[in-house]
Amino acid sequence: MSEARLTFVFDGPAVQNGTIDVQALAPALLALGDLIQTANAEINGEKAQISVRVNATAQGSFEVDIQLFQSLAQGAQALWDTLADSKEGLSAANDLADLLFRAGQIAGLLYLLVFLRGKRPDKREERPDGSVSVHIGDTYIITNPKTVRLAESQAVRERARRVASALEREGIEKLSIKRTGQETLNITKQDVPAFDIPEPEDEEIQDIIRRANLQIVSLSFKEDNKWRVTEGAEVFSVDIQDAGFLGQIARDEVAFAKNDYLICELRERQFMTAKGLRKEQTIVRVVEHKSAMRQLRLL
Repeated sequence: MSEARLTFVFDGPAVQNGTIDVQALAPALLALGDLIQTANAEINGEKAQISVRVNATAQGSFEVDIQLFQSLAQGAQALWDTLADSKEGLSAANDLADLLFRAGQIAGLLYLLVFLRGKRPDKREERPDGSVSVHIGDTYIITNPKTVRLAESQAVRERARRVASALEREGIEKLSIKRTGQETLNITKQDVPAFDIPEPEDEEIQDIIRRANLQIVSLSFKEDNKWRVTEGAEVFSVDIQDAGFLGQIARDEVAFAKNDYLICELRERQFMTAKGLRKEQTIVRVVEHKSAMRQLRLL
């Protein structure tokens, strides 16, 4: 079993006499425990369980002693020595506390989020010692690659935001997390927006170009306006990127009639977004413009 200790400190006018409203304390402690549990699950999976316990409080601002007790799942002890030094290895309770709450050198999750201020990093670089430097403009912070993994977890970020929400209560100005031999982590009211979760970037899952016959439903000659077309089923919008074809239109070399169609090369890009799938369709080259008028066969 591994163990870590930390002190969770509330500071501000609402706690100067050493007491705190239970409606402020309970959600904050639950959020902290939930954050630790979720981070442990993200890093260690089912190989280790962790419990979070509260010790007696101390007078002052308002301090709560927190203990983390981690136990290995059945069968995982035999793997400990093998995994401990590997990138995929288990993170003991003290290591997990570092990943979440360390300030200064090799920053933990909360310190990293305050540094980023809700922005996406400009770049991320692996260092020779296995750490990672995360850059915003000309400044950077050094952290653990597992901390970056936590920062990229939606579930972990949601719980970190709930911890920071304790500062939204009137009279609580600062949260601090103290650990023996470690720099104190301080989070203030001004830091709360840094914990907001940005919309996830769209993930491209398909990019193909195919031959298509598209019937024109409506067209636009204004720059950046989309054409409405169909392949015989649903109507959809497309951009036209064929500069030669657009030049012919600008020079009045092409005339359109109802139900004309284009034989073209159609680029289809599909994205996974926070709201589901999204598709972008673009005509990259018009092979031929065909009139809808059909000739009758006499024979």
